[in-house]
Amino acid sequence: MKYKCYFIAFLGFAFLACKHEPNPLFSPSNLFQLSPPRIEVDSFLFKGSASIKVDFQLENAETHYTKDDSKVTKSSTQYKEPITVQNSGTFNFKNFHPDYKPSEKINIRLVKIVNDISTSKTTVSPNPHPSYMGAGAHGLIDLRKGGTEFRSGTEWLGFQSKIVTIQLDFEKQLEISKLILSTLSDHNSWIFSPEAIQVFHRTEKIGDLVLPEPTIHQEKKLSFMEIPIKRDTYSNLEIQIHLLKEIPNWHQGKGTTPFFFIDEVIVE
Repeated sequence: MKYKCYFIAFLGFAFLACKHEPNPLFSPSNLFQLSPPRIEVDSFLFKGSASIKVDFQLENAETHYTKDDSKVTKSSTQYKEPITVQNSGTFNFKNFHPDYKPSEKINIRLVKIVNDISTSKTTVSPNPHPSYMGAGAHGLIDLRKGGTEFRSGTEWLGFQSKIVTIQLDFEKQLEISKLILSTLSDHNSWIFSPEAIQVFHRTEKIGDLVLPEPTIHQEKKLSFMEIPIKRDTYSNLEIQIHLLKEIPNWHQGKGTTPFFFIDEVIVE
C-alpha cells in the first residue's frame, strides 16, 4: 500500500509539472533574431520606373516595409509582390515572425533621373588614384551605380587629395535646384565621406553642404548626398569636394590620408 501511495504522488507531481506554464525568458522569441531580408533592385538610378524584389524564405515569416525613413512595425505594409517605384525615395524593410525577434532594419534609396546629363562635358581634377580610376570623368554621369564591392567593376573613382573638383558643362541650359553625389564610405578600407561640398556657377557659390566628422566606426554604406542649390537655369556647374584632411584618432589609420569614393553626379 505504501508503494502505491508513492506512485500516485509521483503521478500527481508529473501532472503538475506538465501543466506548468513555460518561462517566457527561455522562449525562442527571446533568444533568436531573424536575419534581414535580401533585397534585389533592378536599378538604383532609373528614368521611368524601378522594381524592388524581396527574398526571405521561412514559414510564417513576413516582410513589412515603409517609405522615407519611417519606423517599420508589424502593422506596416506587408511585402507580397515586387514593388514598382515611380519616384525617388527611401524604402525600409524588416522581417517578422511570431516565434523570433524581428530582424534589423535594412534600407535602400532609389533616385529617379530628372535631368539626363550623360552627354555633358565632364572633367575632374586631380586624376583619381591609379588603383581606382573607374571609367574616368565620364563615368560620373553614365548612370551606372556601383556597389559596396568597390574593387570589382568600373563604376567607382577613388581619390586621395585635399580637394576634388568636378566641372560639368551641359549641352543645354537646365533648371536645377539640387545636386546629388553618389558616394561610398567603408571605414575598414579607409574610405571616408568628405567634410564639405561646395557648388559654384562661374564665381558665385550657389550651394554647399557641411558633413560632421565621424566619431565612431561605421559599417560600409552607399550614400546619396544632397546639396540644395539656388534654383535657377544653369549651363555649367563646378563642384568642389573638400576631403577629410586625415583619418580620425579612433581609427587604426589615424593621421594618414583617407580615400574618397564617388561613382555618380545627379542634378535635379
